[in-house]
Amino acid sequence: MALFRRTIGAALAAAAVVGAAALISSLLEDSHETEEDDDQVNFINIEGPDDEYPEEIKEIAKLYPYLDKKFIAEQFSRNDAFNREYPEDTLVTISHKARFADAWTLQEYTKIAEENGYTAQSLNDTENIVTKKMFAADGAILSDIYNVANQVACLKGTYEGYKID
Repeated sequence: MALFRRTIGAALAAAAVVGAAALISSLLEDSHETEEDDDQVNFINIEGPDDEYPEEIKEIAKLYPYLDKKFIAEQFSRNDAFNREYPEDTLVTISHKARFADAWTLQEYTKIAEENGYTAQSLNDTENIVTKKMFAADGAILSDIYNVANQVACLKGTYEGYKID
């Protein structure tokens, strides 16, 4: 039964990754199109804390319900820098550090990560680094960061950051 749940979980995670990457790529294209129109007037709606984020951030937040919109927005703002530093089809290695309250949760996270193509390096009983090689594409690094951070948050862990080589 546990194997069945992990298989279903891995399949759902893989489907979410593909869907998320497609949405992020689409949103990035939309944001690039709107940047070219200098005559466009943008109104700021002052209603509530959720309204301070653009629609593209809200759409991404729907895919990653465990992530804070502020984190999503901060990472989203780095996408152009990722694209400049890691041109399309550049092989990159991205490492993510995470911390959990107990060893059991860390083990579950490690299983999920390894089932999704990451290698794991244990730092201690509650911290590890998961690493994956991938080819850079518009939105791919961003999607990877969101996917891993969301999984960590789902398991009530702390996402401590990433490193790209």
